[in-house]
Amino acid sequence: MTTTSGDPHQEQLFLQRLNEVMQRIAHHGDLHAVEPLMAMTGQHPADSTLAQLAESFAHMVVKLEAREFELECRIEDLDQTRRELEQANLDPLTNLPNRMIARDRLRQAIADARTRKAAFTVFFLDLDRFKKVNDTLGHAAGDELLVSVTQRLSGCLQAGDTLARLGGDEFLCVLPQCAEPAAAQAIADAMVATLNQPFPLAAGQADIGTSVGIAHFPDHGQTVDELIAFADAGLYEAKHRGRNVWAYSPKTAPLHTGA
Repeated sequence: MTTTSGDPHQEQLFLQRLNEVMQRIAHHGDLHAVEPLMAMTGQHPADSTLAQLAESFAHMVVKLEAREFELECRIEDLDQTRRELEQANLDPLTNLPNRMIARDRLRQAIADARTRKAAFTVFFLDLDRFKKVNDTLGHAAGDELLVSVTQRLSGCLQAGDTLARLGGDEFLCVLPQCAEPAAAQAIADAMVATLNQPFPLAAGQADIGTSVGIAHFPDHGQTVDELIAFADAGLYEAKHRGRNVWAYSPKTAPLHTGA
C-alpha cells in the first residue's frame, strides 16, 4: 500500500472522522455508518493509505451487515420452529400444553425461582366422577366436558400460569408467581368450587368435582419429578379424604385440608 503525502492537518481531521464513524459502529451498532465511510474514500487519492483504510472499514461493515441479517434470519427460523414444536405439543381437544410442555414450563419455573430465590406452587388434579360421565352420557359428552373444565380452570388462573392436560382427566398447573401457601389454597378452593357446579352438556347435565394435590417449591421438591410426585401424593390424599377437596401429601407436616 502506497502513501500519498498531503496536508497533515487534513489527514488528522480525516482520521478523527474515521474514528468517529468506527466508534458509532463499535459502541452503538450503527451499521448504516457505511455510507459516510464510502464517501470518505473519495476525499483522498484512491492509492492513498487513508482512502484505502476507509474503504477497508467500509467493506468490513458491509460484511457485518450481511452477518447480522443472516443471524436475524436464523433467529426468526428458530422462533418459528419453536412455535411449531409447541403447537405440535398442544392437546388437540383442549388446546392446552401436553405433558412434555408442562414439564418444560415447570423446569423453567424452577430455574427462574432459583435465580430469584423465590417460591412457587404446583397443582396436580384430576376430575371426580369423570368415568361416570363417559359411561352414562358417552365419550362425546366426556370430550365436551373436558373443554368446559379447561375454560373454568383457566378462569381461576392469572397471566403467566400454565394449565396443562397430562392425559385423560389429569391436569397440572404451574403457578410461578404464587409463593404463599394461603394464596395457593385460595386458588385451589376456587377450582374445587367452580368444578363442583353442574355442567350443562348437549347430552345432559354432568355433575363432577375435582381433587387437587398441592406442592410448593422449594419446600416440597427441588426438581420437576420431585414436585410432581409430591403434588400427586397430595392428590391421592385428597381422594382418600372423600374427593372434591385439595390436600398436601401426608409425607409433610399436617396442614389444613380444603373442605
